[in-house]
Amino acid sequence: MNRVLLLSLLLMLTACSEQDDLRQYVAQVRSRPAVPPEPVPEVNQYVPEDYRPDERRSPFVSPKPEGVVQEKQGPVNCEQPNLQRAREPLEQYSLSNLYLRGTLQNAGGIKALISAQDGETHIIDIGHHMGLNHGRVIRIERDGVTLQEFVPDGRGCWNKRETALELALGQP
Repeated sequence: MNRVLLLSLLLMLTACSEQDDLRQYVAQVRSRPAVPPEPVPEVNQYVPEDYRPDERRSPFVSPKPEGVVQEKQGPVNCEQPNLQRAREPLEQYSLSNLYLRGTLQNAGGIKALISAQDGETHIIDIGHHMGLNHGRVIRIERDGVTLQEFVPDGRGCWNKRETALELALGQP
């Protein structure tokens, strides 16, 4: 019985000691100086602006796309793509979204297997069009397809450039 009484007395003294430590810590934290709050950031003064409909476009009408600015010398005499021809299925994709999967060759010539981003594979031949820049296939080889593209120069003319689409191994 004495042991039980001694043990309970020891536990009570330990609990009192822990509470004294807690009280000392709380008193120490309360005695620290308060940290001042950060200053409020300055707010710029709002200055309303009058709307003058004669000077600006209406906010309720969609803006018109900027057209190609042509010089006022008359018709431009430079090479341009045929914009009246019907677009081919692969002309709705950027070249970065088209993949050369392989080629097929027989006595009639060589054809390329082009996979579009939607997963459909197309068989193309020399003269077919693909890409967003009016690209026309001018050469098909075992490991690549060469296109001739028309790129606008911003002044109403078009520059020709050759672009290659190489065999894509491991692409989706």
